[in-house]
Amino acid sequence: MTDPCPGPLSPTAPRLRAPPGACDTHMHVFGPFDKYPLAENRSYTCPPSTAEDYEALQRTLGIDRCVVVHGSANGARLDVTTDALARWGDKARGVGVVDAGVTEDRIAEMDRAGYRAVRLTTFLRGGLTFDHLESIAERIAPFGWHVQVFTSHASEMAEIAPRLARLPIDVVVDHIGHARPGDGLDHPGFRALCDLVRDGRCWVKLSAAYRLSEESVPWADCTPYARALIELRPDRMLWATDWPHVMVRNYPMPQTADTLDWALEWGIDEKTLKTILVDNPTALFWKG
Repeated sequence: MTDPCPGPLSPTAPRLRAPPGACDTHMHVFGPFDKYPLAENRSYTCPPSTAEDYEALQRTLGIDRCVVVHGSANGARLDVTTDALARWGDKARGVGVVDAGVTEDRIAEMDRAGYRAVRLTTFLRGGLTFDHLESIAERIAPFGWHVQVFTSHASEMAEIAPRLARLPIDVVVDHIGHARPGDGLDHPGFRALCDLVRDGRCWVKLSAAYRLSEESVPWADCTPYARALIELRPDRMLWATDWPHVMVRNYPMPQTADTLDWALEWGIDEKTLKTILVDNPTALFWKG
């Protein structure tokens, strides 16, 4: 059993008006736990944050679509995510967790349900680590899927980047590659991430600045990372809320609207904002 973490704040309206078709590319659904129990082997214990709760958030933020990333606290049991995908239909796509022996038939079943990627991480318990990166990539490549990676720290990005560059599929990197303000733009991990982005097969989620920043909203010390990546390849950037903001214990719970309003700090025009919030998610998750 893990220590409990708080749930999200009640949603408030953002200052930024999202363009039609905007997509939150990283959120999770948990509970109700009598139907979707949390896994025994998990890194955190969160309160329920249901599909209905997220719909209320979407209405407040003005977000039309989402990508449901299967939360590690749910373990390898995908029913909570699969049911959310069925509920939202073509307005949602999924990122799943699989075991090392996943079969082609299982991947095909997940594909029909709306999944488009597999998540691997060394940061959380629940799912596969990077030891299985190449084998999973080979198995999902025929379906046009990508791998989503959540590194533990920026240095790990430097270590894993050569392997990511050799994969036969696209890669999505969670939460700015875990680049922290103290690391600096010249950190080998961030430089490695930029090289991957420049080559065109890597996408980055401009998300979870509240986890990385040493400052309060608007997380100005994280903004240079976002600006550098956007300047490099705006067509490979994604935006996400990271709702319901699990594992917030030693820093303030963010107001989810602030994750959207962070885009106001990036210094981009409306065309680029649409590229990041609408066009890029469409190209990656709704292709084909």
